[in-house]
Amino acid sequence: MIKVIPAVDISSGKCVRLTRGKIEDAIIYYDEPVDAVRRWVSNGAEVLHIIDLDAAVGLGDNTEIIKNLIKEAAVPCQIGGGIRSLAKAREYADAGAHKIIFGTAAAEMKIIKEALASLGTEKVLAAVDHLMGRVAVKGWKEVTQIDALTLCQRLEEAGVRNIMMTSIERDGMMKGPNLDYSLKAVNSLKSSVYLAGGFTTINDLMVLKGSRVAGVILGKALYEGFINLRKAVEALK
Repeated sequence: MIKVIPAVDISSGKCVRLTRGKIEDAIIYYDEPVDAVRRWVSNGAEVLHIIDLDAAVGLGDNTEIIKNLIKEAAVPCQIGGGIRSLAKAREYADAGAHKIIFGTAAAEMKIIKEALASLGTEKVLAAVDHLMGRVAVKGWKEVTQIDALTLCQRLEEAGVRNIMMTSIERDGMMKGPNLDYSLKAVNSLKSSVYLAGGFTTINDLMVLKGSRVAGVILGKALYEGFINLRKAVEALK
């Protein structure tokens, strides 16, 4: 079964959504992020994807809010955004995070091996965010020349077993996902792969049925009502 995972992105203590990662264009959906958590859990979410956007771009920190959301959720939470040290990863793990997401740290192959050894393979989720196949880091502000699939393969060689791939050019654009590249990557990897970026309709999700995709992270499509969470969960069972 492909998991449908709502995203709860935090900036300045509020639940927001961005378009292609531009924090200056944030749309506030909930002044209290816990309201978003309660909404998605009550509508069938089995996992939540919670990101500290401020920490990702080095403009702040929402750690205590996120720790409280983990407690409130009562479902597994994968936590990310600016986690570039083992100490920060452990802090969230100790707070009950189900998985810790490493983005920039993964691209630099930094702390990944330490995290795998310290936290275990099931706790580590490497986020490979890419713009047309090129890896982006530091809150998507820097696009490297590293090929996303190549990085995924290197991460697997290091022992990573959970990878998330986000198509930045489609993120928040409501124009559908970039599945040609994403599914090619999924089929080339042994890891559990989660996809994000551009999923707008139930039909976009249905294309994934029968694939090796482990889960899909949904953001604006849920918040704007283009996809009904309960129907999406049912469709991908």
